[in-house]
Amino acid sequence: MKRGILSAGIAACLLCGAGSASAGGPLAEIAGQSATTSQIIVRIDRDEGSAGARIDNRELGRLSAAAGVPLTPVREMSGGAWVLRLPQAMPIEHMDLLIERLSALPEVDYAVPDRVMRPQVFATVVQGPNDPLYPDQWHYTDPVSGIDLLAAWQVTTGDPDVQVAVIDTGILGDHEDLTGRWDGGYDFISMGFNARDRDGRDPDPSDEGDWFLGASSSWHGSHVAGTIGAATNNQTGVAGIAYSSGIQPLRVLGRLGGFSSDIVDAMRWAAGLNVPGIPANPNPAKVLNLSLGGGGTCDILYQSAIDDVVAAGSVVVVAAGNSNDDAGFYSPASCDDVVTVGAIGITGNRASYSNYGSTVEISAPGGDYDGGVLSTIDSGARRPRGDTYAEYAGTSMATPHVAGVVALMLSVNPTLTPAQVAQILQDTARAFPTGSACDLDPDLCGAGIVDAAAAVNAAAGAR
Repeated sequence: MKRGILSAGIAACLLCGAGSASAGGPLAEIAGQSATTSQIIVRIDRDEGSAGARIDNRELGRLSAAAGVPLTPVREMSGGAWVLRLPQAMPIEHMDLLIERLSALPEVDYAVPDRVMRPQVFATVVQGPNDPLYPDQWHYTDPVSGIDLLAAWQVTTGDPDVQVAVIDTGILGDHEDLTGRWDGGYDFISMGFNARDRDGRDPDPSDEGDWFLGASSSWHGSHVAGTIGAATNNQTGVAGIAYSSGIQPLRVLGRLGGFSSDIVDAMRWAAGLNVPGIPANPNPAKVLNLSLGGGGTCDILYQSAIDDVVAAGSVVVVAAGNSNDDAGFYSPASCDDVVTVGAIGITGNRASYSNYGSTVEISAPGGDYDGGVLSTIDSGARRPRGDTYAEYAGTSMATPHVAGVVALMLSVNPTLTPAQVAQILQDTARAFPTGSACDLDPDLCGAGIVDAAAAVNAAAGAR
């Protein structure tokens, strides 16, 4: 796993727009206006045991004076930080001076923009039929680009005690291939407009649809969840990798994407850590899947959350991104101590869109123009209408392949540490096709293509 660069400098976010009806208005921040946010995150350095104490009027006045704009407290976060609202949304690239002034205050531990993240799906390739579709899941069985899943299933199909948190758009809980496959979860979207349910955070992680203006709902979280653990051997639809392990849907992405403050709270909660105002997670997840991202190198907000999650024993698997660019310029892909996943197509070559570079640990099937990853979605363009399946392509689709394999590894050896999991994944990875770009440049796509059977057998042997 990498040791990356921590930076408060923020590059362009991959989602265009973020905001709230009470802070500049969501319609002022739609697709086409890139990298805006209406919120910042500040952690006040206080005496031990009082880091999350409420910001009083004097402190708020001092922070506002330093920022040069009035700031409004929104809520306390996990990790002792606070979300503060700006008077209106502003481009992140124009926030450097504001952040610099806040960070210069002696009582401020850190100040960062509350960046908006989005799903790392590249394209919808083709709609699949609504019948048993396992033969079409080349990403499991292809001898060049597949993950050798059948051989892994000879060892384990997962352990119900191994929970995989899908930190995403939520879940279609009644989908024929997902019903009974998930338990618990939480809706962490704090802004009602983005959530669509308009009731803030709640225990219902149902996907309300992320459609906005001309874009249809993606049902992204359900597609990811289906790859990790769709019901299998049920004569219905598709198969999931760790279909005997548990899925824990955590909703953080709605229309216009999702704030980083919601995402990092969901990460900590998934690992069993405290989040103010939220009941404790009764079944902490051993694996966190983040098929999302945005521009900018890893900042202290994400790194501190990842440090806490990894210290709690959970493995964090993240998408490299879909910009055909160095993953080191994107977050959380560039953070330390995560497994960053690049995407390959059916030929085993790097997918045309996949981010790359030394921050990528491993690659997995994500699909490309010659065929995508088949999984569970809904047929509705806006609201749920009925179960169906579709091929999507993206590092979002590659990431749950690795998360599912990690769940299988921990099912045969629950004592593995996150560092050991990452090392085994890399040590057992299958070589890229000879002569491919990933084969010729060892720093391009990670250690190789994830191999489920080899990784599970190695994990079992490490007991």
